[in-house]
Amino acid sequence: MAKTAFITSAGKGLGHAMVRRLARAGWDVAFTYGKSQEEALRLAADVEAMGHGALAISCDLFDRESVLAALAQAKRQFSCIDALVHNFGPFVFERKPLADYDEEMWQRMMHGNLTNFFWLYREVVHDMRARGFGRFVTVGYEGAGEARGWRYRAAYAAAKSGLAALTRSIAREERTYGITANMVCPGDIRGEDKMRMIEDVAAERTEEGLRPRSARMLHAQWNGSCARTVRK
Repeated sequence: MAKTAFITSAGKGLGHAMVRRLARAGWDVAFTYGKSQEEALRLAADVEAMGHGALAISCDLFDRESVLAALAQAKRQFSCIDALVHNFGPFVFERKPLADYDEEMWQRMMHGNLTNFFWLYREVVHDMRARGFGRFVTVGYEGAGEARGWRYRAAYAAAKSGLAALTRSIAREERTYGITANMVCPGDIRGEDKMRMIEDVAAERTEEGLRPRSARMLHAQWNGSCARTVRK
């Protein structure tokens, strides 16, 4: 019987690639989306065409009740959640000093990157304990695990570094129940590349010739990390 993964914010971007990779690894998938309904429904159809279960759920990940309702919907469809992949993480693209943040912007960074993972974790961990199996995967940024500072991205860096510490703490607390928790920290993957697999770009040529090896390796490392982590 296939295991089920729940992935946040997967209509587009890195979450989209995670869903595809997990489905290829044999998982059923439930995933949330915000404004990307068309892409999400197409992705669910693609997963079903592979022979696996898929459920795309519209969800406001800043709202606790919406988050809990999305998990409940996934559980009704698949009976349980074996892996939780928290890909969602709002980011302020404007280069903004911390002194210029207002309360709303600060809370958005904390709730979107850290607090909502607590909501998700608490809702699924007890069932995982009862089954003796569970996987938590969070997504940081390069340097999050070292609490590395980030000029003009201070709130985001603080939230992701906090999420790294929370992930490590969960790993220590839950390991006796057969549950693991890991953070994946991708490098600088931009634009449409976030949704592509390594096999999609391995032989791709740019104006300068073959895509740089470093870019190909970045895709390989990222696209494989999530699937390897939930299989451990």
